[in-house]
Amino acid sequence: MTEAGSEKPIGGYQGLELPFFQANLDQASIKVNSARSAIKIILDVVGAKKVWVPAYTCDAVVEAVNDLGVELEYYQINSNFDVDADLRLGKYEYILVVDYFGLTGGSVDRSLNRFGHSNTIVDCSQAYFSKHAGALATVWSPRKFFGLPDGGVLYSEDPRINQPESRDTTSATRMGHLISRLTNSPEAAYQQYQEAEQAIAEQPVLGMSELTERLLHSIDYEAARASRNRNVRYLHERLGKYNQLKLHVDVESAPLCYPLLPNVKTASRSELINSRVFVPSYWPEVLTRVGEDSFEWNLVTNGLFLPCDQRYTENDMDRLVSLLAIQ
Repeated sequence: MTEAGSEKPIGGYQGLELPFFQANLDQASIKVNSARSAIKIILDVVGAKKVWVPAYTCDAVVEAVNDLGVELEYYQINSNFDVDADLRLGKYEYILVVDYFGLTGGSVDRSLNRFGHSNTIVDCSQAYFSKHAGALATVWSPRKFFGLPDGGVLYSEDPRINQPESRDTTSATRMGHLISRLTNSPEAAYQQYQEAEQAIAEQPVLGMSELTERLLHSIDYEAARASRNRNVRYLHERLGKYNQLKLHVDVESAPLCYPLLPNVKTASRSELINSRVFVPSYWPEVLTRVGEDSFEWNLVTNGLFLPCDQRYTENDMDRLVSLLAIQ
């Protein structure tokens, strides 16, 4: 007789019917509960004394470094998203560089060549479809691209970086806003979304939950990639000439969004939101780290980060362009 629960069950009540695809997890040897946990794992293992992070980044990265007691210093970027030309790394110092929006891989490559692969952590939280570039470690945040309650993935060839022994078991408590989004407006469960984000911030480093990993296997990645690329090309063809950002949009980008820093008068972020186009803000906290004459300040205060993901069609993109009311 076998112990109850030790074999695959047969029969019983039905669960959710989810398709199963081969998830893009082969590049992620470490599966964790969030991207901030991945950053903590890396910095802890290498014994970092100091880490340089861009002033243009979210508080989640800053909190991950501070939680470890590692010295943190900000650097600034220029309009090509390249690291401050005067920055030099000292002994036991590391630098975190970001593939912004999934569209600045060129600046990541230049940073790797400049600072060395063994000193560089690449944050691909906004670039799920970007490949590992041979850095010390690369971090992805799939929940920014897909409907997931949590999760982060990490690739590194450093043998000291290992999968956490314990998995997160609380993912089901952060599904409310995702389920609501199926049948309600995004406004209906926004408070639940914010509460879920706060709960993730308060978690210790854990492995990815079984629920999140199974949900990742239900995503048609190639369809999502194709939709994002189609939508971003559509936006870039119509808005590129009005964009101060010189973006390289190619068939592999599949970006998080289309970042528009307009060189003409357009509808504001608040006007778009009033028209129920929910444009995020990346990131208000940056304004406490930079001056008003900086590239980062301009991007935070004037940038419009336009949705272009797999939920939307060309008709949606056409409506979005019309709502911008470019003058």
